[in-house]
Amino acid sequence: MMRINAALLGRMVRRLACRSAPDIRTLASRNWTLCPAEETQTPPAIHLPGEVDRIQGLSPWRERNSELGLIAGGKTSHAASQAHLLENVELVGAWLYKGAAAAQPGYGKRQWLLRNAPPAQRLVETHLITVSTGSHFFGCLMLDDYPLALLPEPGAHCTLMPTQTYPHDAPYRQMLGLAHGTPVERARIDKLILYTDFAQNSLKARRYEKLRAKLRTCAQRQTQPGTGVYLRRGRTGELRLLENEAQIEHTLANLGFEIIDQMALSAAEIARRTLDAPLVVAVEGSQLSHAIYSAAPDAVFVVLQPPTRFAMAYKEFTDRVGMRFAFLVGEQAAEGFTVSPSHLLRLLDLVTTMKARAL
Repeated sequence: MMRINAALLGRMVRRLACRSAPDIRTLASRNWTLCPAEETQTPPAIHLPGEVDRIQGLSPWRERNSELGLIAGGKTSHAASQAHLLENVELVGAWLYKGAAAAQPGYGKRQWLLRNAPPAQRLVETHLITVSTGSHFFGCLMLDDYPLALLPEPGAHCTLMPTQTYPHDAPYRQMLGLAHGTPVERARIDKLILYTDFAQNSLKARRYEKLRAKLRTCAQRQTQPGTGVYLRRGRTGELRLLENEAQIEHTLANLGFEIIDQMALSAAEIARRTLDAPLVVAVEGSQLSHAIYSAAPDAVFVVLQPPTRFAMAYKEFTDRVGMRFAFLVGEQAAEGFTVSPSHLLRLLDLVTTMKARAL
């Protein structure tokens, strides 16, 4: 059966009438602060001399001054976390509609015609625990959506919106005790609680630690952790191909690193193999999130950066939980980039020296 998306039609009419498209959060009937804005002191990123000069371009989601600030460390500002109560909201697919406002927390295109759409549910009150970043990218799912799921009070009704298909999502939610949201495709919601929760403030830090502690109750190593782990990216996700990945893996394996092919392993096996890893090496990207809840408390994330797609997203995480972040910038190649093994070895020597000084 095919239906017109009445919520979208109504939104367009109201938008034309008021000649504006307000942010949906500005229509909240109530707002409250969960954690005020804060400032912290963060350490600089670990890198070799001249590394910043090798950066040719940034990820489209990042901004140069912010990245340079993360590299340098120092005083860092963190926005507040807030909750917003919206009344009489319609949920259709990946979208929320209220008045002239629309928002896309979920994954999926906006559709005028709804094919085989289920009848709209009626939800009296629910908390939305899907974030746009997480519905589109696996790394953000673990960094943003999983901590968000801890904000509602125990027993509160929670709603999940459509996301990309992530094979490891459901198993991780089960291990972390987060499997309590109800997937919804269409609904009329009397009271919807939305969250603004992107900041790496102390409230986020407490939830990271809670998730890390929970994972440890599920994952157990059978041997002592080795030198570290390398999380293989290969051709998964948005292409950031390390063309000499086999050479880098061989170099790291000779140092005692365990090579982890995250696409070939279950979430439970990845958690077991990465548990208490002191060093986590990987190409910049979502696969790094496989170690955020399992790496050692004083771990160092060593991130191999494509020269034309530099990003410091995971330093925001390591700064928040007391870990350290190191990076090197590779050389542009035909399909992607390459990393010199000697360049990597020099960085790892620097990381080891700095860890030893911190003891």
